[in-house]
Amino acid sequence: MGRLTLTAVAVCLLISVAEPQGFTILTENSRINVTVGGNALFPVKPSAAVNSGNWDFRGKTVGQWIGTTVGFNTEYKTRAEIFPANGSLLLKSVTASDSGDYTVSMNPVNGSTATKTIALHVLEPVSKPNVTANVTNPVEHNDTVTLTCFASGTAVSYQWLEDNSTIIPDNRFILSDDNRTLTISGALRSDGGFMCYAFNSFSGMTSDPYNLNVSYGPDLPNISIDPDLSNYPPGRTVTFSCSVVSNPPAELEWYLNDTSLQQKGQQLIISNITLNGTGNYTCQALNNLTKRYAASTKQIVVIEPVSNVSVSSNNSKPVENVDTVSLTCNAMGSIQSRIWYKDKQVIKHNDRIITSLDNVTLTLINVNRHDSGTYKCNARNDFSIESGDFKLQVNYGPENVSIAPSGPVEVEQGQSLTLTCTAVSVPPATYEWYNGSQLLKAGETYSIEPINSNSGGNYTCRVNNNITEISKNTTVQVTVQGKHKMESKLSTGAKVGIALAVLGCVVILVVVTVLCMKKKCKIFRAKGGSQQNNITVASPGKGPVPPSNGTNIEATKPREPDVVYAQPNILQQGAKTSAATTENIKTDYAELKFK
Repeated sequence: MGRLTLTAVAVCLLISVAEPQGFTILTENSRINVTVGGNALFPVKPSAAVNSGNWDFRGKTVGQWIGTTVGFNTEYKTRAEIFPANGSLLLKSVTASDSGDYTVSMNPVNGSTATKTIALHVLEPVSKPNVTANVTNPVEHNDTVTLTCFASGTAVSYQWLEDNSTIIPDNRFILSDDNRTLTISGALRSDGGFMCYAFNSFSGMTSDPYNLNVSYGPDLPNISIDPDLSNYPPGRTVTFSCSVVSNPPAELEWYLNDTSLQQKGQQLIISNITLNGTGNYTCQALNNLTKRYAASTKQIVVIEPVSNVSVSSNNSKPVENVDTVSLTCNAMGSIQSRIWYKDKQVIKHNDRIITSLDNVTLTLINVNRHDSGTYKCNARNDFSIESGDFKLQVNYGPENVSIAPSGPVEVEQGQSLTLTCTAVSVPPATYEWYNGSQLLKAGETYSIEPINSNSGGNYTCRVNNNITEISKNTTVQVTVQGKHKMESKLSTGAKVGIALAVLGCVVILVVVTVLCMKKKCKIFRAKGGSQQNNITVASPGKGPVPPSNGTNIEATKPREPDVVYAQPNILQQGAKTSAATTENIKTDYAELKFK
């Protein structure tokens, strides 16, 4: 049983080895897309070694190979290449005529011949599209226009644009199934800039913009006047110009008050216009293609110029916070408007500053000082302007009354004093000086010279405004001092002098102490002595003693040593002392005796 099984297995293996496997040609794609002028590669891969093979196109041999030797048809010698290693074909600079099926046949070393077909699709780029229209001069709102787009190329598709934006079909724009035609219902003057974009899978081109020549208008004419015044003085030259939007251009004709002036064209010139030139001037436009009319009218008035402008006031001397002022703008001629200014600035209304409806009067309620200034009225019409002005001065004060120097004022006898009184007042105030109830002088200043003991007291300045009828007073107190009255406080210089004197006394005391330590000395207080230049010399005898410098003059005569006394006088800096003051100064003397 075991032998039978082994025999069966061996037979099966022999049968399997004896059966040859089929030879095949593999390829990645069965279709190749290449643009015109490009290179087409037909890649193939045989399943076993190949002895020879060939490529055919539409029943004609393109090329063949045996082993490594390759040969080509004359038509393909310069632009075909075969790779014997695997049998792939390269076709260069393809054209649209190269499109079709290419078949490769291979003869393997072992096995039967195999074939494989690959389709080449040569794509032709899209050409620049061309747009045509069925109507060359459509009339606005009346005609329907159909645009057609054509472009050559492989599998061309179409898309329409207007001003670079894709057109979306609606009730005015209708597209055909293949998008080659665009139908525009009720053409408008704004329709234009249509472009056709033609494209395929690898290229695309856009046509030039196609602008419809739509006939339209005329629209409402526009009339301009030079000079543009609306109102004119007699004798002026006036030029009317008429412009109108229309395609084709419209014919223009002029009328005055619905009567033809028998003048056509864009301009109407009237020289030396008179009062009879007042009226309505009409420009009528006609489009001969659309058969439509349109007209516009402009009115002008011939008037007299403005003259004799002046400003008057109901109050020439207004008082602050008391009076109300009304200014009136008077003028001759045809006045269209009046504008009020204050100090070259347009006046703005508020609760206190108001004008009449026609701006003839300007009212200032409860005027204040800030209302003072130059008021100007401009009266004008469309061709002339004149002005008049009025200088308004609001009266106020007196205020802020003061006297300089401010009190209380202290002066010495013999000196002079000038008092100055000031105040804020419009018009300038008058000044009077009083001492008590006694009128001293009229004027801003009052001088006292020389000062005596009777010059002290209260000095009053009375200020009066003759327009506002307001008076105000202010008073300053003047005090007269003695001529040699000393200051109650030491000056800085005096304090420095005292410090130096004290320091000197300390030095003297130190010197005396040292001398006493070296020699025996006796200190006593003198009761008498003479004082000369603050240096006092004393002796045991009676009577005056001649001045001495502290040394013994008579050296041969034995006597008690002379004693020198020193008296320091300390004065304030800059102060003067009288003889009486010096006599009252108490003096102490120190006597030194040497043994």
